[in-house]
Amino acid sequence: MTTARSLLSSVLGPFRSTGARYGRVLDHPGALAFFLPAAVARLGVAMTGLGLLFSIQHASGSFAVAGASTAGFSIAEAVAGPQVARLVDRWGQTVTVPVIVATHAAAVAAAITTAGSAPVPVTLAAVMVAGAVTPQPGALSAARWSHLLTDGPALRVAFSLEANVNDVVFLSGPILVTLASTSLVPWAGSAAAATLVALGCGTLSLQPRTAPAPRRGRGRGRNRTRTSLLAPDFLAALGVNLGLGCFFGAVPLLVTAAASARGMLSLTGLVLAVPSAASIIAGLVYGSMRATPRPQAAQLVATLVLTVAVLVGVAWPTLLGLAIMLAIGGTAIAPLLASSSQIVQATVAGSALTQGFTWINSASAIGIAMSASLAGALITHGGVRVATMPLVVLVLATVASAALSFRYARTRSASDPSA
Repeated sequence: MTTARSLLSSVLGPFRSTGARYGRVLDHPGALAFFLPAAVARLGVAMTGLGLLFSIQHASGSFAVAGASTAGFSIAEAVAGPQVARLVDRWGQTVTVPVIVATHAAAVAAAITTAGSAPVPVTLAAVMVAGAVTPQPGALSAARWSHLLTDGPALRVAFSLEANVNDVVFLSGPILVTLASTSLVPWAGSAAAATLVALGCGTLSLQPRTAPAPRRGRGRGRNRTRTSLLAPDFLAALGVNLGLGCFFGAVPLLVTAAASARGMLSLTGLVLAVPSAASIIAGLVYGSMRATPRPQAAQLVATLVLTVAVLVGVAWPTLLGLAIMLAIGGTAIAPLLASSSQIVQATVAGSALTQGFTWINSASAIGIAMSASLAGALITHGGVRVATMPLVVLVLATVASAALSFRYARTRSASDPSA
């Protein structure tokens, strides 16, 4: 019995340590007050895309219109998101976020009410406006952490906590929106998502104490903004997240196709939950590390793990093989997200932090759109095995981005030890 207790304690020890570290960063004045609303808003964002898909498909009776709407939403969010974030950096979260939330909610309502009753371009326009002004609670929260904490290890723990929340909401969000849309009325999921976004971001905007100061009217700051967003480390982080997005975009199609081929579609949701579960565990481990690894080194290791995972999927393109691929690849997700936030915080000027965090999200969204369309076409014409092969090239490009970032960081450290 004593041996069993000792073994259990040794296994759970790191996670207890992580919980204690999470508690310490949340104990900072004002931290919990912005962290919880941001988590609520994130859940709403995770429900928004699928909610619109259900709403528009039911109202229009067309999967083509619903598909075009969700694609337009994602593209608008990826393209316009950083520009909206620029306004947030310039005028401050307290002023801009309520306006963004109100516009987003109005656009979602317009998309739901016009679907099936107005010309398709009207619905598409409403959906694209909703995507363009989708609040980015993850970026807003990360900017506040960067403003609140100055200690590197504490920031790593905070960003690991953010990555874990991201995994939880994107694991539970689709389930909740599906239940709401299928059990109540088709537009219930969209309404719930918009409500959560409004409540979360609205409450977040009422926390001026932890909000970064507005940067309007600072010419020198704007010059530094343009320079910092072209920093090699930041550009490499964009490349890494583009590759991670490619992984995210292809996976649902690959798993669905493999499950359909075996008549096991009922297992699709379970298999797609595997990477989120693995990522949550990896995030706990990353946050519990006593030493603070260089984020560029963490990215390089994580991208190599992602490469190994994809190679497993290529060699074994069955439902079981893909599940193993997702279990291995999932362990890279939280460290990649957390280290990307660390790199943004360290390389992007304070006047552009929200933009930097939002660009990371946009890079991932672009990767999702690219790989989803490519994987769909390849599955149709060549099957799952053929569709997994381009992932190897995309992930190797991700490794190359991480390696360049790591090399640049080592060179800079050697030339300037104080860096």
